[in-house]
Amino acid sequence: MNFINKIKRLIQQDFLKNVLTLMTGTTIAQLLPILVSPLLTRMYTPGDFGVYALYISIISIISVIVTLRYEFAIMSPKKREDALNVFSLSLITSLIISFCIFIIIVLFNKNIIDLLGNKKLTKWIYFIPLSSFLLGVIQSFNYWFNRENLFKVLSTSRVIQTFANVVPNIVIGLIYKNELGLILGNILGTTASVVYLLYKFLGDKNVLYELRKNVSWLKIKEQALLYNEYPKFNTLSAFLDTISLQLPSIFVSKAYSSTNLGYFNLTTRTISTPLSVISSSVSQVLFQSISEAYKQDKPLRPVVLKTGKYLSLISLFPLVVLLFFGPELFSFVFGAHWRIAGEFARILALSYAIKFVVSPLSVTFFAVNKIKVLFKLQFFRSIGIIVLLSICMKFPIILFVYIYVLFEIFYYTIYMIAILKIS
Repeated sequence: MNFINKIKRLIQQDFLKNVLTLMTGTTIAQLLPILVSPLLTRMYTPGDFGVYALYISIISIISVIVTLRYEFAIMSPKKREDALNVFSLSLITSLIISFCIFIIIVLFNKNIIDLLGNKKLTKWIYFIPLSSFLLGVIQSFNYWFNRENLFKVLSTSRVIQTFANVVPNIVIGLIYKNELGLILGNILGTTASVVYLLYKFLGDKNVLYELRKNVSWLKIKEQALLYNEYPKFNTLSAFLDTISLQLPSIFVSKAYSSTNLGYFNLTTRTISTPLSVISSSVSQVLFQSISEAYKQDKPLRPVVLKTGKYLSLISLFPLVVLLFFGPELFSFVFGAHWRIAGEFARILALSYAIKFVVSPLSVTFFAVNKIKVLFKLQFFRSIGIIVLLSICMKFPIILFVYIYVLFEIFYYTIYMIAILKIS
């Protein structure tokens, strides 16, 4: 009975309760794509997945800068009216920067396509600003509802986004045998999520009154200046981090082929998706917990170490499975022609296990306002990735993946040491 009571008390803790709330929606949202992946890999070719992966890589990079990272500042103000002004600032910034990107694409679309080295992206390049704007809006709402402790709203939005994504993937894939279903599904999914989050936001009876009363251009400008470290250091820092994450995909597409990018993308997506179910949920709740502890001058390192220990234990099972059964597992689940993706998975397994443990803990930098330290780390990584890709340009793709893994292990070890030091 003592053991059962301990379990009950553990589940009743706010931190774990919030993590489980987010994980419920995230698990459903992430499980569905995994369940339909064996169907999609038989409907779409590796080349189709390659074009889709390139599209996702580009909007992932742009989505980091569309808000200038002001969404992170939504958590900081003590007053709700100040938080609303920061929230409005984040949305306005998303709109302006997305529009500027659209103008750039209109003027230089041919140059951009030549630089990326994939002409199949030509007809989809004009959708990039829309996808980037939608992601910026979702990011802004995520931190608003996180501030309000409305984790169920965030959980539900992820489920809606996934369903609105997956259904077009299947339906359109049955009619058109190209990447249309994958890219359009992504756009429809993010649109559905934005509509739901907006509905819940406006569902607060007080929010419209507060927006009219408390939000103004002058106050938005004041908050922009108050939190100017976010665009100065966090935007560039996050941009460098995303570049580091997405450059390998762009490199594989340009140096090898869309087909190889399709294999590489399926590998990274299959490994990262189930792990991110836990990782992203822990990260959001940990951010709130560490922020509160920091404001109250409580020790942070015990929370960081405890979280890291649990994440390490969780990562062991998928690590062992991929190391011993990666190629066979991918062949069985996705089809024999996807075995190469399984070979990639076996090589990448250890680096993803380390990343799974360390990445959620990175919110410590924001909680203790050590953004400059994070910037230095991510600057080092981006330079390292660029050098690595330059060296590997003429190497076989398997050798490139091995070198990439060694670099990732080295980087995340340094990253973890820095987190422990600042905490």
